[in-house]
Amino acid sequence: MAERSPLLDLLAGTLAVEQLDGEGGSLLLAEARASGLLGRVANLLASSAQAGALAPHLQAQLSAATIHANRFRQDVWRELGAVEQALSALRTPVILLKGASYVLTGLPAAQGRVFSDIDILVAKNQMACAEAALMLGGWAIGKLDAYDQRYYRQWAHEIPPMTHLQRGTTIDLHHSLVMPTCRVQVDSSRMIAAAVPVRGSGFWWRLQDEDMVLHAASHLMLNAEFDRGLRDIGDIDSLYRHFTSLSVDFPARLIARAHELGLAPMLTQVLWLAWVFFKTPLPAHLLAVENSLFLRLVARAASTRHPDTRPAGQNWADLALLLREMYLRLPNRLLLAHLLHKMSFSVSKVETVTL
Repeated sequence: MAERSPLLDLLAGTLAVEQLDGEGGSLLLAEARASGLLGRVANLLASSAQAGALAPHLQAQLSAATIHANRFRQDVWRELGAVEQALSALRTPVILLKGASYVLTGLPAAQGRVFSDIDILVAKNQMACAEAALMLGGWAIGKLDAYDQRYYRQWAHEIPPMTHLQRGTTIDLHHSLVMPTCRVQVDSSRMIAAAVPVRGSGFWWRLQDEDMVLHAASHLMLNAEFDRGLRDIGDIDSLYRHFTSLSVDFPARLIARAHELGLAPMLTQVLWLAWVFFKTPLPAHLLAVENSLFLRLVARAASTRHPDTRPAGQNWADLALLLREMYLRLPNRLLLAHLLHKMSFSVSKVETVTL
């Protein structure tokens, strides 16, 4: 049986670090590291002055995580400057998405957050120009077989990831917020059309407040990357709290916008998950969500990833949600072709190894 999770208790506000012994404190930080939340936990404990209750060697780990997160944020700013220089000749808004957008706009969700790539979006008719400009700036697409090239170029909402040849930084260049072939109809064109310039930037654009939450929600629920699911739900909790603190009518605007875009059911599911893990202060009517099998699978997959505290059956939840993602991404004909290709590729790899 898994141990009780100090990380989940801390995030839900039901744990005082003073209650932990040395082993419990070590488990808390190990859980946070496994879930991609060590920087956020370090920031949370520092802001509440609870870090001092931990053993000195654990405090040193938190300090190191804070230093790493701060240096990472500086690196993001540097990289955004390089991307801006590369794309400065484009005649279209360049929209920054997800983690890098949180950093650029100074949102609380950026505090302690570390991510692997920079996501940007341009109009589809500007994709070739943007790709060429990034190549001149030193980014390149890695070697892909003909099928994977076709998958990205014809069906996906982005081109293959581009990695800088010297710095090793990665850019995901999008033309849509979801795959055009997705079975769930998301009117991302309206979200893109409503994007706004980042104040003080002169170059970058971002999604409007409500759409930032809705994009984070759709990205979580239409994908199967739940090894960082707790971090992504934490983003949604942070965004919701921040925008609500700025405007008391934000929840009503968010719900109305979700209905406009066909994302109302998905939004209520994600907010329910945020309440489960982070006790997000939601109106009562948003908590009246059917606790379906799908939601239970997501909650299990998004929970702590530490071997001692991860919930039973998490691997099966991961598999079920991966199959769901594949089903949602592609219609039947393309899905069958995709599965056949991936199966043949796996078999060829096994044969190569055995030879």
